[in-house]
Amino acid sequence: MQRNKNYYFITVFLTSILIIIFIQANYLNHFSKTKKIINDNACNQVLNEGLDETDLINRQKLNTELAKDNNPNAGSKEFKTDFIDDQNITDINEKNGNYVSSNRNSIKYSEINGSKFKGYLLEVSDPTRVSVGVSNYLNERGQTTSELAKQIEAVAAINGGGFEAIETGRSPMGVVIHNGNFLVGEDVEGPVDLVGINDKGMLVAGCYNIEEIKNLRLKEGVTFGPPLILDGKKMFAIGDGGYGVAPRTAIGQREDGTILLLVIDGNQPGYSIGATIVDVQNSLFEKGAFIAANLDGGASATMYYNGEVVNRPLNLWEREIPTAFVVR
Repeated sequence: MQRNKNYYFITVFLTSILIIIFIQANYLNHFSKTKKIINDNACNQVLNEGLDETDLINRQKLNTELAKDNNPNAGSKEFKTDFIDDQNITDINEKNGNYVSSNRNSIKYSEINGSKFKGYLLEVSDPTRVSVGVSNYLNERGQTTSELAKQIEAVAAINGGGFEAIETGRSPMGVVIHNGNFLVGEDVEGPVDLVGINDKGMLVAGCYNIEEIKNLRLKEGVTFGPPLILDGKKMFAIGDGGYGVAPRTAIGQREDGTILLLVIDGNQPGYSIGATIVDVQNSLFEKGAFIAANLDGGASATMYYNGEVVNRPLNLWEREIPTAFVVR
């Protein structure tokens, strides 16, 4: 009787050990899958094979694709652990020379510093968000850059085209085009400098007559210049551009469509002396601009972002202007 009792306990003990070993083996196997190490090649494989190039690549989509490879029952609660976060995705893509935004509607703000100037840059990944903001009192008086932004609930803005009445900000120079319509200048004679965005979201810069402008299929446009970069080539190869040193505003675009909005402060010793046209050109070229143009500068140079003016305008207050490039 005692022998049978001992045999029973031994059997139970051995069976328990086997069960524990089996559970641990399965746990480790599952753990190794759910904690799979993601390297550059694995990430690129998912990006290139699992998702269309135009898709928004974010943590949820990437993890879903990875989970499919690890478990046929992907999507269940056990696979909600993050494999890789959004910043890792961005870092990997930048390392491999790819531009994939985790948010196609993103706006990136940064500061740029030259030897004699301080500037501010906005990178707007969706060019269709950029349009011309126009004073509610056009041809009577202008409004400040921040007012032009706030009245249409824009998240960002820079000053735009030139104008003649400096004191009031009225009388825009050349043309003003908004939503495909001429607000100013449809009957202007001769060629005019133009900076605009067409119906495909492509930046246009150059000197055109009215018939040429109409054929460009522009949605937005103002008059100013000169062009700084065209077809990926710098327009000023030598010298400083011939316009001296001053506060500057400019707009550019990368080949992937990203709009670059740049404002550089100036005429403020100890803070920022200002920039030449070539300084502006080179700054945008270094940021990947394929096309770029100069906009009105001087005391007009202003950048508004997230509810406030982020640069330091000349005279420390905003000038009233007729137009701006705004980001909705």
